Amino acid sequence: MRRIAYLLLFVAVSLSAQQRVVLDLDRTVRLATDSSLAAQKYQSVYDVFRYQYLSWQASRKPQFTLESTPVMYERYMTQRYLSSEDIDVYRQQRMFYSQAGINATQTMEPWGGQFYGSTQLGYLRTFGDQNQTQFMTVPISFGYKQELLFYNPLKWAKKIEPLKLQTAEKSLAYGIETTSEEAVAKFFTLALAQDQLRMAEEYLTSCDTIYAIAQRRFKIASISRAELSILELEKTNARTTLANARIAQQRAAQELAVYLGMERTTAIELIIPTVMPNLHIHAAEAIQYARENNPQYLSSQEAVAEANRDAERARVEKNLSVGLNASIGLNQVADRFADAYRHLLSQDMATVTLTIPLKDWGKRKHAYLAARSQVEAAERAQEETARDTELDVVLTVADFNERQAIVETARQALTIAEDAYAQTLQRFIKAQADAYSLSVAQSHWQTARQNQIASLQNYWITYYHLRRLTLYDYQRHEVIRPAAVIK
Repeated sequence: MRRIAYLLLFVAVSLSAQQRVVLDLDRTVRLATDSSLAAQKYQSVYDVFRYQYLSWQASRKPQFTLESTPVMYERYMTQRYLSSEDIDVYRQQRMFYSQAGINATQTMEPWGGQFYGSTQLGYLRTFGDQNQTQFMTVPISFGYKQELLFYNPLKWAKKIEPLKLQTAEKSLAYGIETTSEEAVAKFFTLALAQDQLRMAEEYLTSCDTIYAIAQRRFKIASISRAELSILELEKTNARTTLANARIAQQRAAQELAVYLGMERTTAIELIIPTVMPNLHIHAAEAIQYARENNPQYLSSQEAVAEANRDAERARVEKNLSVGLNASIGLNQVADRFADAYRHLLSQDMATVTLTIPLKDWGKRKHAYLAARSQVEAAERAQEETARDTELDVVLTVADFNERQAIVETARQALTIAEDAYAQTLQRFIKAQADAYSLSVAQSHWQTARQNQIASLQNYWITYYHLRRLTLYDYQRHEVIRPAAVIK
């Protein structure tokens, strides 16, 4: 029985240990980018574009298909003319049919058309007044066709499809960095909440101690009843502050745990980071990284390319369109299978279609003008994207470069506030300071603690925001490429 109790105690301790996690900022970011639902969502979106690109790549290679009608049986009434009686009559007809063929196609990107070839075999058996069996063969047939003689969609696809994949890759990296930035924000939200909870606990303890001291001083008439009441009110308010701080800390901890893919009740202990020493970023360098890596640049390029494609098609269709389809091959029909491949006959086909608008009341002309306007709109949007992104980069770089000094100033302010509070507390104990001065010193100390963490929060959020804009790691001096990208 005692062994069972020890075993249960060991399991309980083990489970408790598994629910406690120590996180620094780097590990938080890694967990967010590896396990969070947001990162998985970005990966799924990228997979859509990657598979579309692989499908397009496969479509450029020869395509082979088997088309077959294994069995077709029909029994129906058919109309026939009897010349001996000069009348039309209905007769029952039965038919069995089977057919199979292999087709091959190959797109021709330089011309925008498609070569095709096929081989076929068919079997027909009819039942009626006279039974008949026939084999139909097409040993070989090949040809060429294209929709528009002066518009090449394959040329545009060759230009746009790789750009789509590249945009998707950069968008994935951008999304992952967005996840990192959100994780950093939640990390410091919890850090602030935990510090507020510690301060509330320390504040309540301090209020208990000070109130006890004040009661002794009141007995010897060292302080007034009003001052004692104020300290009692501070003690009551401290309990409320502690309760609110505990709620805020629990909420922040659960939000971070769930975001990182952990159990909601996981106890998280944070290691607060410091600043990166001697890291100064130049705006011109950051702008160049943004131009090379930011997916918004690539997305605007893609939009311009698609608009130019549509404009070229509208220009061609405005005047005329030409379709071409030509093929040559061999075929034969015979009552016996062996004879179906003897004395083959030529099978030729050539078709040219020509469409010339005579009077469409400006339909095609206006469609072309709309396409040209779309090109201009896409180009203006591209310029606007570049302007806004570069401005964001410049402002973020300037903000980040100032943050290191702000963090140092906040650290110095915290040191001063701690010393001031300690000295004021000693003076209050010696009856050399009143309750108001002690409360002010304590408030300044608490504010300085929060400002110090908030300055670190702003520093790291600004850094990760700059990483997202430029997709560049300024610590490792390398372009950010998600490991999930498969070439």
